[in-house]
Amino acid sequence: MKQLLLKLYQMGLLVFGIGYLLVRALRGRGLPGLRERLAVYSPEQRRRLEGMDRPIWIHLVSVGEVMAARPFVEEMRRRFPGKKWVVTTVTATGREVAQKHLKDSGTEVIYLPWDLGPVVGRALKAVRPALFLSFETELWPVLFDQLGRSGVPVAVVNGRISPRAYGRYLWIRPLMQRALEPVGLFLTQSPQDARRYAALGAAKDRVVVSGNLKWDLILEKNGDSGQAQALRQMIGLAPGQSLWVAGSTHEGEDQLVLQAYSFAKEKFPKLRLLIAPRHPERTVSIEQEIWATPAEGWSSVRYSSLKKNGVAGSGAIILLDTVGDLGGFYGIADLVFVGGSLVPHGGHNLAEPASLGRPILTGPYLHNFQAISELLMQAKGMIVVKTSKELEQAVLRLLASPAQAKELGTRAHAVFQANQGAVKRTVDLIGLRWGRALS
Repeated sequence: MKQLLLKLYQMGLLVFGIGYLLVRALRGRGLPGLRERLAVYSPEQRRRLEGMDRPIWIHLVSVGEVMAARPFVEEMRRRFPGKKWVVTTVTATGREVAQKHLKDSGTEVIYLPWDLGPVVGRALKAVRPALFLSFETELWPVLFDQLGRSGVPVAVVNGRISPRAYGRYLWIRPLMQRALEPVGLFLTQSPQDARRYAALGAAKDRVVVSGNLKWDLILEKNGDSGQAQALRQMIGLAPGQSLWVAGSTHEGEDQLVLQAYSFAKEKFPKLRLLIAPRHPERTVSIEQEIWATPAEGWSSVRYSSLKKNGVAGSGAIILLDTVGDLGGFYGIADLVFVGGSLVPHGGHNLAEPASLGRPILTGPYLHNFQAISELLMQAKGMIVVKTSKELEQAVLRLLASPAQAKELGTRAHAVFQANQGAVKRTVDLIGLRWGRALS
């Protein structure tokens, strides 16, 4: 029965994959890293992988997971200095950020192999991992099954299951139970996540609440540092001007942010705006949205252009079209909106601006960050807005009352400080279970 479920799953995945590739081809868009996704590595990659001597393999789906994993990977490297690493991602932007922030001489960054038996088999033969760590929501039945049958320990790190995903997983519980069987440790963000893993079939004695690693991501608190001054100068942020950073926005949110900005700018003409779309390729559509409102007299400039060509005008809207740089701008922001939350995407990492003590605004769709958002709401460490009008009013309130904005940021930072320590707990638990084999 178990093998039948895996075969049916692979048949469905294969049909979907072929259809997906055909659609992309018809639209003139190839899939980045297709050969790597099929575990067909270049001779140079194969040589590097063969020379690694049973590395630790960590899988991080995209940008958010890569950034959140940084302190964990640093601590693991400190604890097990002799081990090399293979980092896999699903998205191209995730791979780019992993190359920037996680790669060193002992690390290889590649795409995750598609979850099909022959593909996974080729990847395992090339990587030969000593330990596989799957970050947050990534559950791959065939990969886990072949790792288990090869005797490779598997752990889910910073594990979470959103309410929406949990509902879907219940419909395919037999397959999920089969997928979770080879996992030796489930290190979850919250008790609720632990209960969901157990309900889906994870052995209860393997499920441990270790806390959320995102609380341990320390961003540089720029303040009056040289980096802060350089960023302010580059974007033309003049003395007396305030900066509103709208981070990780999705389609449908940029228009709402621009509406609120237009409304707030009437009363606070020195307000500046930086929009950081979650997917940088959306920068073009945001530019078109800005150009479509000539009555406002707005101009915009891309951050990538500023890095090459110099300083922006003192009134331009900044469009952050690079990946991995948002944290620096959170560090100089007077006000932060975290996107993916005014549209039903599920939100993005609220712990980043909280770690910097910034006043946070967010929409109501926060199911991907349920535990973090609940803690911040309980402490009154952020403001949840449901409509563009509420966003406008909240921006005006915080701009009109710097003391209220500061208090909001102080409460958020207190929540951040109170919840740190997950990195040490997680690495300790991995060390207790597999430390001897990794040393």
